[in-house]
Amino acid sequence: MIVSIKERLEELGLLDREKPLDERLYLAIKDPLVRKVLEFSTPQVQDITKYLPINSGKVYAVRNDLNSGVPNHKKQVTASLILRGILTRRLSSSKMDTLIDGGSYNTASSLKYYSDKFEMKGIYMMSSLFTEDILSLLRSDNFSVIQAPHKQDSPREREFYSYLYEKMKDREFKKDKFCLWHAKYGGQSLYPLGKELAETVPNDLTHIVSCLGSGTTLEGTQIPIQDHFSEKGIASPKILISEHELSPLFSRKYPHKINVVERMDFGNFEEDSRKFSGIPHDIIGPHFDEINPLLKQASINRVNGIIQYSDNDWKSTQKYLASQGLHVGNSSAANINVATRLAREGNNVLTVIFEPFREFYRRKDN
Repeated sequence: MIVSIKERLEELGLLDREKPLDERLYLAIKDPLVRKVLEFSTPQVQDITKYLPINSGKVYAVRNDLNSGVPNHKKQVTASLILRGILTRRLSSSKMDTLIDGGSYNTASSLKYYSDKFEMKGIYMMSSLFTEDILSLLRSDNFSVIQAPHKQDSPREREFYSYLYEKMKDREFKKDKFCLWHAKYGGQSLYPLGKELAETVPNDLTHIVSCLGSGTTLEGTQIPIQDHFSEKGIASPKILISEHELSPLFSRKYPHKINVVERMDFGNFEEDSRKFSGIPHDIIGPHFDEINPLLKQASINRVNGIIQYSDNDWKSTQKYLASQGLHVGNSSAANINVATRLAREGNNVLTVIFEPFREFYRRKDN
């Protein structure tokens, strides 16, 4: 199937390196055959206000949890990076039989999906903090998970990515492997799909809210939507980052951008969330120790504000949503908490549901 995409791109003249890569990527994503093989689609944008205890404003959500095959936001990122590899001719060789990258669970599961789809091997570098019950969900005969050694004085996010970088400098190791490098190129590759998504969102948005990890949602969803509004001459929604108060990376660096929004009580809840050792809180995905150093400063400058949330905020929101029939992961619950608080002030807010609730988020003794 990789071959069929390459042949189609040759027919379209999109393997010509004289043309800008961003332009070729945008045109390639529009092609019906490429879309079919790589399973590109525009995620559903749903008004979820009915699930929430608010009387003013609206909350819309990008429903990545409804994606087919891989129900999370990294599916489209992975597919766009594979396409980028074909366009740059690094994945067009038959010698490349292994896809490799590093990061968290959602990107690993999407890489595994496409490795299986294209009958390739897959390798994924992950933090030593992940436990075997989670890793076993990913491992297979053709898909390997390697945990990077713990480095005492290194930011937790750098452990696995530095390890991947060092391995990919080894000529013998890398000879049959294509690395997606999603932490560096993911947002740029997703941008064309973000522009497609922008065509489907309501015109009355005032804010776009999301947690931030590698930055693919900022660069591949929030920024293209804001660009779309500007290009249409419509008042652009503000880009806000929802950030755990125990990992105040943006808040510490950009204190002038902190937005004070009244906290919202979603009610009492039974504490059954799993505790992950070695991290300050249990929101997996957003960074703990540093803003992704590979994220462009120009993209960070597009952030208009930061809103913090607590453990009680996201946990109570997650339990309340479950009682309403909407089961979402931890960071998605955090997004919805912040979006709901903004909506109560009369705003119309778009946020992102990254994934459905996964059982490994639940405490083991339950």
